[in-house]
Amino acid sequence: MATFAFIYAHPDDESFGIAGTAMKLARAGHTTCLLTLTRGDVGNWFERAVGSWTPNDLAAERAKEWQAAVDVIGFARAALLEWPDGGLATADVDAVTADVVGFIREARPQVVCTFGPEGAGSEHDDHRATSFFAVRSFFRAAQPELYPDRGAAHTATRLFFNAAPFDPGRPVSAMSPTHAIDIRDHLEEKKRAFECHRTQWKDRDLFYEVLDRRQGREYFHLAVDLEARGTAPDLLA
Repeated sequence: MATFAFIYAHPDDESFGIAGTAMKLARAGHTTCLLTLTRGDVGNWFERAVGSWTPNDLAAERAKEWQAAVDVIGFARAALLEWPDGGLATADVDAVTADVVGFIREARPQVVCTFGPEGAGSEHDDHRATSFFAVRSFFRAAQPELYPDRGAAHTATRLFFNAAPFDPGRPVSAMSPTHAIDIRDHLEEKKRAFECHRTQWKDRDLFYEVLDRRQGREYFHLAVDLEARGTAPDLLA
């Protein structure tokens, strides 16, 4: 059995991208953990006029939605941080890294999964920044002289990025897949996880369009394998 850490930017990123894989892993007996860096407080609120709520109102609501989705997916450990939504790219690099390193050292995963450097096809600045922080922390968590107040050093052996097959009809593309995970047994649960994010139902059509297009699969790109000939757990194991 292995531990898998998923690191993303906003509440709902987990439901869009990796919910089916996380559920499949958990049901197989692996430990799954989620770190979300922002509360998504500068987004829109479905069916509410802009200006009718405060960022704190939206953050509080999205935190509840995130927790509901976390419960559906079944993460063994989950943390929701308060780094600035829309501002991760300009956040204090060492401070954010310290938080992510601390999470990795606490969860002690063999596998870390996050956005690719292009932002998983969306080119969203927060997604790209999350990739930067996750990759940076993946390596720094293994170095005991760095962030010594954030727990004992831990070496994760594999780093995956969200990926997607090339689609010539889309103006941007995600990383090329190296792994395709069959999540057909978890599609209804994945839908339930997304439906928890009611404030973000503006993206509902896109969610179901992507779900249909991927035909019961979630895709990943193996970016780092520190034990290519060793015993690092395969994401498909």
